[in-house]
Amino acid sequence: MVDDVKRPQQSGVSHIGLSVTDLDRSIGFYRDVLGALVIRPPFGGDRPPFSGRTAILLLGLTVLDLYEHSSNGAERFEPSRTGLDHVALIADSYEELDAWGRWLEARGVRHSEVRHAQGSALFDFVDPDGIQIEFCYIDPELLRQASAALSGRIGVETN
Repeated sequence: MVDDVKRPQQSGVSHIGLSVTDLDRSIGFYRDVLGALVIRPPFGGDRPPFSGRTAILLLGLTVLDLYEHSSNGAERFEPSRTGLDHVALIADSYEELDAWGRWLEARGVRHSEVRHAQGSALFDFVDPDGIQIEFCYIDPELLRQASAALSGRIGVETN
């Protein structure tokens, strides 16, 4: 019976997998521009039904799988299609957000203007395949308040 089954606690996202048109170019972008570490260099797909090459990177505390599918027709990413819209990266302060903007500009990576809204700020840019990436700062106090509210809600649901 559905009412007898309690939802387990969600711990977060394990990793993100992105399909890319040129694995080596994408590795260079995520490593050289965003500071990702390559934890498994390019290798042939080792699990069916994947056919192509993949690499595994560590971007902050998030594992990032990059997939170059053999059947990829080299089309650019389009966020308005069903599927991934964007990937958001953390900036720990307004100053760090600005520093990332300057860093990207110095490397020729165009980005949007910084947008501010109720204790947060963000800007967008794209990777070599047009995948939209966002740098986002959220005031830690807002996160604490949201966490406290969520904890209270979860406590009520699981009692």
